[in-house]
Amino acid sequence: MGFQIEDGTGRGHRVKVINNNMLSTYSVTKTEIAYESEQNGRAYTWTASQNWGADKNVLWLRNDSVSLDLHIERIAIACPTACLVEIYVGEGSTVGGIEVIGTNLNLGSGNLADVTCRHTNTNVDTGTGLTLLGTVYAPATSTASIEFLGALVLSLHTEIAVNFITDVDLSSVNMTGYFHE
Repeated sequence: MGFQIEDGTGRGHRVKVINNNMLSTYSVTKTEIAYESEQNGRAYTWTASQNWGADKNVLWLRNDSVSLDLHIERIAIACPTACLVEIYVGEGSTVGGIEVIGTNLNLGSGNLADVTCRHTNTNVDTGTGLTLLGTVYAPATSTASIEFLGALVLSLHTEIAVNFITDVDLSSVNMTGYFHE
């Protein structure tokens, strides 16, 4: 028997050589959020629903992890009427409001997100430390989704805030993200 290539897991699997001396392989491609959820239990979602009124902070989140960055994947906004929404980023905002506990997307994991998250926090656009990242128009009776795909990275003590400029009655905001080195 000639040279053999075995897997590194110790299960004794060998690779298959097909015609022209090529290896037969199989690959799986996952998004980073799916990988972090499945392998490490470090993907979360934070949700708040309320009748906030006009020009209010509806969801504020700060990364408190000293070793991992928090990558924001998506922010989803649902309003019964058309709404103007501001997204702020930075650090140094005053913590107030009602605590929001993140839900781990890996339901078998007991990991808790190392963040501080609040809804109905102080109106962050009047304070210092945060910069306007963008303004989004959320149409009536639908969900507006802001896709960052993990590109928005919060390091230690950096934060993101979602402000509703328009009074829209009962509405909700959902923020999804994952921790990664």
